[in-house]
Amino acid sequence: MATIKDIADRAGVSSAAVSRVLNQDYSLQVSEETRQRILDAANALEYKKGGNRARKKNGDTAADMLNMGLVIWCSEQLEFSDPYYLSIREGIERECAKQGMNVTKVFRLMDENQEVDSEQLDGLIVIGKVDLDVVQKSINDAKPIVFIDYILNDSCDSVMFDLRKAARHAMEHLFELGHRKIGYIGGVSYIRKAEGRVYNVDHRQLEYEAMMKERGLFDPNLVFVGDWRTEEGYRLMQQVLQLKERPTALLIGSDPMAIAAIKAANEAELSIPEDIAIVSFDDIQMASFVTPPLTTVKVYAEEMGATAVKLMADRLKGREVSLHITVPTKLIIRKSCGAATEG
Repeated sequence: MATIKDIADRAGVSSAAVSRVLNQDYSLQVSEETRQRILDAANALEYKKGGNRARKKNGDTAADMLNMGLVIWCSEQLEFSDPYYLSIREGIERECAKQGMNVTKVFRLMDENQEVDSEQLDGLIVIGKVDLDVVQKSINDAKPIVFIDYILNDSCDSVMFDLRKAARHAMEHLFELGHRKIGYIGGVSYIRKAEGRVYNVDHRQLEYEAMMKERGLFDPNLVFVGDWRTEEGYRLMQQVLQLKERPTALLIGSDPMAIAAIKAANEAELSIPEDIAIVSFDDIQMASFVTPPLTTVKVYAEEMGATAVKLMADRLKGREVSLHITVPTKLIIRKSCGAATEG
């Protein structure tokens, strides 16, 4: 079964463009030729948006693994601009195709009053920090829910990566390189609850602050936090560059923000890593192509999405005990921190 990524590869466009064209989003500024190329690729690959009911094989009498709903805490714009969330979704779609499932409904929680209607769905996969009370109706309907990037409680499955452990590895690497004046650039984290968004300090920032305090090095003036947007990385880096005593290194919460920060440093005629070393998170495809290539913590986002679908399939086969899976990360050392001689 074809996925959005398969169509994107065939049409030579981004997955984001495919998703928006197939969902008839005419606010997307693409040529009619590109739009038609996407539709032709979808037809050629026999792509189905949903509604096909895949029956269980080998006489299994458990409930059919049929229609899945996606609950996404962020806007479509943020999902498309941040490869981390898009990779999770691509992993979900690819594994759903293998498991005989369809993603037939997508709920976005920008509207504080939006409800998640699970009618005619066999399960929900929730991406991001969304509390149980937001999707409580589905629990009452005894439908399985799998959370990605958020551990809720023992009633639901979850797939995570250990943010604090990942940040610790990145910070230890900077300490090993001799850095002591280290700054942080990141975004504001929220948990989506029934009453609205509740502020929550990001675990990358928490670990950064804890490790700096342990060594008596913490300076609150070196913490720069805004929105999780690429352009915020540029704006916050400009603030860093205005300091009389700049940090010798930065831990930056995402690759898109780090790439924007490098642009700001280049415009100020500073050299990375000679003037400021940088370590970030995600290891998106672009991370190895920027100048200098980014040292970054690789997060296996697509595998997180695929693992969530596998947990869902297992639940639908009758597993009762909830599972919490932690997907490992890996520090990829490149030139932006000054420790690598190869890109």
